[in-house]
Amino acid sequence: MSISTTQNHPYCLCTTAAEKAVKSLLEGTGAGSYRVNEPWLVARELLDAATAQQHLLPILFATGDPLHFSHWSQVVALEVVELHRGAFETRCEFGQLHPVNPIFSPVDSLLLKPAEEQLRRETLEGIRQHRHPLTISELHPYAICETPGFLLEPGH
Repeated sequence: MSISTTQNHPYCLCTTAAEKAVKSLLEGTGAGSYRVNEPWLVARELLDAATAQQHLLPILFATGDPLHFSHWSQVVALEVVELHRGAFETRCEFGQLHPVNPIFSPVDSLLLKPAEEQLRRETLEGIRQHRHPLTISELHPYAICETPGFLLEPGH
């Protein structure tokens, strides 16, 4: 599937990755896939929504001890397969890895995506924005966050 824009979606995926795996990818093509035994069903819906809006869906990878965002990429494909009743596998393919701007490397520098009701209230009722920083416990299997500013700049 070809997307004709370089504009990133306002929301992104965040997950953990082994430093060794990221290093191995960087020594190769820099692109790859991520496979987990959980259903990333809402992530799949988010990719569909981003694609429908001709946006790219960023994914940020947290590595190390303590965890910090080290690299980001664009989701190319996301497939969720039910292996047998109640057992799933998700395969997330992504493009070239890029280093994360150091300002956004702390996990709590990203903000969790607010609920749709909160966003509507902010728009319709004029209430103040209320956001929650991401925590390490919310990274597994993945989190949906507001895309950080450095990825919303033109050319990312």
